[in-house]
Amino acid sequence: MKLKLLLVPTIASLLSFTAQADEAAGKMAYMICSACHNADGQGLPLGDKMMAPSLVGSKIVTGDPSLLALVILKGIKKEGAEYMGMMASLEMAYPDDQKLADVMSYVRQSFGNTAAAVTAEDVAKFRVQWQDIKEPVSRAKLAELLGAE
Repeated sequence: MKLKLLLVPTIASLLSFTAQADEAAGKMAYMICSACHNADGQGLPLGDKMMAPSLVGSKIVTGDPSLLALVILKGIKKEGAEYMGMMASLEMAYPDDQKLADVMSYVRQSFGNTAAAVTAEDVAKFRVQWQDIKEPVSRAKLAELLGAE
């Protein structure tokens, strides 16, 4: 009985340490994203424009994680002048499923967002799901996919 009582806090500590390590890995991987989305996830202001949209409360970020994977892996076409930048494909920047899961989980659970974490296994499925898409997606296509949720 005493052994069980000792194991419970030890296991809880290990789980907490693992969660902190995952968050740290996600925050580190987010450094690429922060160049346009800013360290606070609210988008980088450029005069009266924004480099990229805010991630705070974003339906793409907090909704179906496969859509966030699509955006990160394939990018978003430059359309109009609402944002100064375009979302480039980051497929080569995140070739490792765990690293992509870490950054996806980080943005889904930071900046006031409270969406579920993403696993490396989820990411592997998303890569297969979107493998035939060879160019950035349009905002219209994303809106269509968001509406289908």
